[in-house]
Amino acid sequence: MSRAADAFNPKRLAILLAALIATAPFAIDTYLPAIPAMARDFGAPIHDIEISISTFLIGFALGQLIGGPLSDRIGRRPVAMTGLLIYILASAIILSVETSTSLNVMRFIQAIGGGFALVIVGASVRDLYDGKEAARMFALIAMIMMIAPLVAPTIGAILLTFSTWRAIFVLLVVYGSIMLVIVWLKLPETTRLHVRHPGPARRVLWTYIEVLKQRPALGYLFAHTGASAVMFSFLTDSPFMYIDYFGMSPATFPWLFGANVIVIIICNRLNGPLLKRMECHQILAIGVGVQLAATVLLFIAVNLFEPNLYAIVPLVMLSVGLIGLTAPNATAAFMQYFPYIGGTATALMGTIQFATGALAGIFIGQIHNGTLLPVTACMLGFGIFANLMVYLVARPKLTSIEPETERKS
Repeated sequence: MSRAADAFNPKRLAILLAALIATAPFAIDTYLPAIPAMARDFGAPIHDIEISISTFLIGFALGQLIGGPLSDRIGRRPVAMTGLLIYILASAIILSVETSTSLNVMRFIQAIGGGFALVIVGASVRDLYDGKEAARMFALIAMIMMIAPLVAPTIGAILLTFSTWRAIFVLLVVYGSIMLVIVWLKLPETTRLHVRHPGPARRVLWTYIEVLKQRPALGYLFAHTGASAVMFSFLTDSPFMYIDYFGMSPATFPWLFGANVIVIIICNRLNGPLLKRMECHQILAIGVGVQLAATVLLFIAVNLFEPNLYAIVPLVMLSVGLIGLTAPNATAAFMQYFPYIGGTATALMGTIQFATGALAGIFIGQIHNGTLLPVTACMLGFGIFANLMVYLVARPKLTSIEPETERKS
């Protein structure tokens, strides 16, 4: 941890950054129980509405791609506040849409704003912390942030009981507005702790190229991408899986969805004790290995036997829940390589992560055949990919050796 970090209260900063990240799960998870109702309202197939999840993820990736370098150049606060303004306005416009096409367009714009807001979180942590301290901070943020996906589907289901799906987007407008005020009043500008990198626009491309040159770091980036894509594959198809395929009610859906978050929280809390005995890359290897075992068993249970909800739910919980262990350690190991261009590095990681999740959702939608084969095949494939990246590409940074990227920057 840098001495500059002593000026900030870690728990208070973690709560603020976690609340900022929560704009994403609130925007995605709150409306999941309402997807069948939205499909009926628009007169469209359910998979046309599920595509709006992928549309959101693509916009979220683009927002991070643009917002990350901007935050390195002009600061974290201006980028976060601009993103929240876009998020609020787009959420308000969604209240008046009447077609699935209009929904997808506005979800894309909404997500760009969300990407601006989220990308400054990892960069702010990197401004203040290194190595295991960064992993602990990421884990603390993730622990607090998990409140959002845990309660979001329940909130959506409650709003759906007493009102229409549009009430869910009213909630997003309110939440985004509250966060804008909090960021304006409370978010510290962490880039003042080190030299910024102003310069011509072409420097943005140069910094991305420099990040891509760090092959061992990319192993952690792609391992995180693969592990996250397991979760995003399930996320995209979860309304079909639980509501359509197994016939669960929208009111029951939040409980099944929330079960995954419970495992994420448990894995997240295990991370602290494990970091006292192991390095980030070692914990990551364990996480992706257990996740792969779970996706293999899930694929077998769904496709070789008669799908049974009592077998499927625990395996999904484990497949998705391991992100609580893999995400903070992969992120910390990756960010260790980039102390001075944290915004750009965070942006690239987020862009690839969410773009891959979006493509997984689109792929599942295109090959959907009314069974659970597409989603379980995707989850298995990404689980294999994450393990290959950990064991064949990723290498921990030697702290005594400064990478060429940082000497040049």
